Amino acid sequence: MPPRPPRSHLYVPADQPRFLRAARRGDADALILDLEDAVAPARKDDARAAAVAFALDRPATGGPELWVRVNTGARGLDDARALLATGRIDGLWMPKAAAGPEFDALAALVAGSGGRPAAGSSTAGPRAAAGSSIAGARAAAGPLVAGSVALGLLVESAAGVLTLGTVARHPVVRRIQLGEVDLRADLRMEPDSARGDDLLDWARGPAVAHAVAYGLECAVAPVSVHPSDRAAFRASSLRLRGLGFQGRACIHPDQVAVANEVFGTDAAELAGAHALLDLFERHERDGAGAFRDGEGAMADAATVRRARELTGRTAAAPAGSTGPADPPAPAAPTEPAAPAEPAVPSDAADAVGPDGAQAR
Repeated sequence: MPPRPPRSHLYVPADQPRFLRAARRGDADALILDLEDAVAPARKDDARAAAVAFALDRPATGGPELWVRVNTGARGLDDARALLATGRIDGLWMPKAAAGPEFDALAALVAGSGGRPAAGSSTAGPRAAAGSSIAGARAAAGPLVAGSVALGLLVESAAGVLTLGTVARHPVVRRIQLGEVDLRADLRMEPDSARGDDLLDWARGPAVAHAVAYGLECAVAPVSVHPSDRAAFRASSLRLRGLGFQGRACIHPDQVAVANEVFGTDAAELAGAHALLDLFERHERDGAGAFRDGEGAMADAATVRRARELTGRTAAAPAGSTGPADPPAPAAPTEPAAPAEPAVPSDAADAVGPDGAQAR
């Protein structure tokens, strides 16, 4: 069973040394050094140099994952080359991600650096052998090997939402995030003044669905631009977890503890998952496919799927079987149509540093 994805992804403006020092000592599962919106144009070169130095100084083992949000255009490709050359980052986040030459160029750089390429490096090329599903091809390839680099998609425009199915199928893509501040602006929507409104749920659901259908590691829930309101952040995080997100982007260290709690697995939840599986396996041995759980709700093989993911337990092979009993994951479409509805979260356009200062 693959490890659980990060619970918290903390944006850190790369041109702020004290924020970088604090982030290294913090509790975030993943850091996203920001070279884009959180950095003033005049400091872009300094931010890139600082990110390279931070990566090179990274401990060989332990510590949070290290990702970098690069810029758009030619500068972003230069950012990517500099960071990939360190050999010390886990991934790059592409802002304003959408199908087209810019995505193809960045994906090719990542693939050439050690991210696992597949048959065809263009978004238009074949992803897997004929008859194989995209998700199945990813599963067969296994997780990214140590030393390889992944690509994350920050979907921040209508074009990005509508071409998500094209870019998500590329073999180096591993995560999706909605950049909701930019997305709202592109769609001529009002800013999120309600501290967690549901007006972009139509985009969030398809983002999660694309992550699952294409075998990605996770869909990351969007940032909240209200870092001082921890209660609202927790409430919206619980709701986003309910939508299927497996971690959340943060723009302030105070949000990290909340994200780690909400998107983690506590002892009671794990014990409940084991108890449900025990009950399911007992009824299965007795020849019952469906049963009532401890609270009287109906349960069956579909119901216990989440419990298997939490516990890592697999189904026992039936008597006389030589193969695994779990059914294969549902096949993803090999030639997906443009999504009828949009993609997923985050953009730290208003990144905040560890002491709460705006780092725009």
